[in-house]
Amino acid sequence: MAEVKKYRNEQRLELGTIEGDVELKDCYRIYPQQGDEIVISGTLTISGETTFEGSLRCGKLVSKSRDTITVIGNLHVQRIVDVPRGSVSVEFDMTATEIQVGASLRVGRNLECTSGKAGASIKVVGNAKASRLTAGGSVKIEGTADVERINGGGSVVVNGVIQAEEFDAGGSGKCSAGTIEKVSVGGSFKATEAITISELDVGGTAKVGAGSKVERVDVGGSFKALGQLEFGEIDVGGTVKIEGPAKGKTIDVGGTVKVDGDLELEGGIEVGGTVRVDGGLKCGDKIKVGGTVRVEDRIETYRIIVGGEIDAKYIKATGGFRLGRRGEVRGFVESPEILIRERARTDSLYGDDIRIEERARVGGLYGKKIYIERDAVVEGEVLYTDSIDSEDGVVFRSEPKRVDSLPDPDSLN
Repeated sequence: MAEVKKYRNEQRLELGTIEGDVELKDCYRIYPQQGDEIVISGTLTISGETTFEGSLRCGKLVSKSRDTITVIGNLHVQRIVDVPRGSVSVEFDMTATEIQVGASLRVGRNLECTSGKAGASIKVVGNAKASRLTAGGSVKIEGTADVERINGGGSVVVNGVIQAEEFDAGGSGKCSAGTIEKVSVGGSFKATEAITISELDVGGTAKVGAGSKVERVDVGGSFKALGQLEFGEIDVGGTVKIEGPAKGKTIDVGGTVKVDGDLELEGGIEVGGTVRVDGGLKCGDKIKVGGTVRVEDRIETYRIIVGGEIDAKYIKATGGFRLGRRGEVRGFVESPEILIRERARTDSLYGDDIRIEERARVGGLYGKKIYIERDAVVEGEVLYTDSIDSEDGVVFRSEPKRVDSLPDPDSLN
């Protein structure tokens, strides 16, 4: 076995190519003997604050002290970088199989490793490629990141394009564009450009760029898309704002939904507060809203249940329409089954089976079977094909007429 070469208390030391292991203790500055690189085939063990005035290549790098190892050049380690208490700072590129740093890791250009871990922070000014990057505090990649998992106890920032399976941050996360399988962030997450995410799980707020595709959105507070959005499921506790047209499967939101364009859903939408769509709304299943629905164009859906107010140019529900007590409808409604609860107000209604509860006020009625409870008011014309029944106190502004067939609903609207 080759003898370990040991150097002590050198303010200035020159090293070249060394076969075997090397120990440095309190050697402040290390210079290459020739060229710009020091090569050590074995393990390099360091104690004390040490600066390499050039590139360094070694089999293994070890330091048990709390000091910083600085490399003014490239650092290439064949196996592991084991600095469990101190920091590592590299001016240019860094490569290693495994990196364990107790405090901070800084790389001035590109980082490539299998696993990189720092107790405090990781910062890469260039690009990063790794199976796993983890820091107790923050991880920041100025360039691109190609990782299986990136994790920061505080924050994770990737300013370039990211390709990752898992993106985890205890506090906040930020990236530009790319593809992530799963995002898990305790506080806030932001993607400034188009991002593709399979699962977005954020405790506070989340924001994605225009043209993003998110399969599942699970956000405790608010979710915002800065333009067109494609999605699978949106489950948000507070508010959803989409600054462009959107297409997806389902929406379940506790507060409000605002879409600047058309909204098209394969399934249903359930919102506790309000829905505002500055275009048309198409929904393959049920629209259930506790407060108000305002749609600039048409609503086409299977079923509508609204507790407060609904406003659209035309409302078509192929499975049924129900308006809550004291609710209000602005727009022509077409549905096989229509139920208007007491004291509600509507425009004209068109359907097979129409029921108006007491003290409601409606526009025209066009149906096969119509039942109107007491003290309701019908402002428009009434046409029916099968039957009409009304209780005491119902007011008709025009006499109901029985017809062989109802006119086309589009002509009435």
